[in-house]
Amino acid sequence: MNIVLIAIFVVVVIAILLSVRIVSQTDSVIVERIGKYHRTMRSGLNFLIPLVDRVVDTTSSKDMILSLGKVDCISLDNAVVMADALIVIKVADSQKAIYGVEDYRLSTAMLAAAALRSKLGSLTLDEALTSRDQIKATVQENIRSELEDWGILLRNVEIQEITPSPSMTQSMEEQAAAERARKAAVTRAEGDKTAVNLQAEAKRYATIQEAEGRLEAAKQDALAQVELAQATAKAVEMVGEALKASPEAGPYLLGEKFVENYTRLAESGNTKIVALPSDIMSVLSGFMKQSGK
Repeated sequence: MNIVLIAIFVVVVIAILLSVRIVSQTDSVIVERIGKYHRTMRSGLNFLIPLVDRVVDTTSSKDMILSLGKVDCISLDNAVVMADALIVIKVADSQKAIYGVEDYRLSTAMLAAAALRSKLGSLTLDEALTSRDQIKATVQENIRSELEDWGILLRNVEIQEITPSPSMTQSMEEQAAAERARKAAVTRAEGDKTAVNLQAEAKRYATIQEAEGRLEAAKQDALAQVELAQATAKAVEMVGEALKASPEAGPYLLGEKFVENYTRLAESGNTKIVALPSDIMSVLSGFMKQSGK
């Protein structure tokens, strides 16, 4: 009899323990009764009917952050793009979250990845790298209504990074290096062209200066020749006037020039022999006679 009482007591205690459930403040517990949804237990002390009620799942009212990881996408210009995003959600209706979809966390991540691929597929690589706000807004708009059907509140979407694939990055780096080399070659060519132009300009300027110098020298020579001719003409004119006044001065001047020229010829260092006319004495005496008259 005591054993039976003890057994009944143990069964009662176990039943009480199984019927009592304490739920924390941030949790919601889904309860089924005989295989059918019965109720959602909130925070505090809750009671279950043993062997009739069954706890199916527990959801949290806290914000949950889901990371999509690296999502590979093909841009509009056929470039491979790697994107990563964070999805912030909150379970607003535990019943819909548990019964509306198989795994609301995984389903939310897959839905966001699909929306992200769709949006990046409509953009070129350059647009994808510079349009994070636009991509974020589109992803939010595309998945918000679906999540509401599952009892999930979409709090935020943050695009962590959008980068080209490693092969695309290498190709872009090679292209950038080629572009830098091309610009350097163009710069060098322009520098060489500028140097050649400067040298040609300097040469042209020097040629002009030289030509102007020669022109100025020619002008000065011409002026000197004119002045010499004028001086000679003046001298001849003066000699002519003097001869008109004193005709006997002519033979004297000729004799003086004759003697002067032969003197210079004899004094020259290149002269070895000086030949005098055989009638030099008669010529000189003629000069003297003419000058003595």
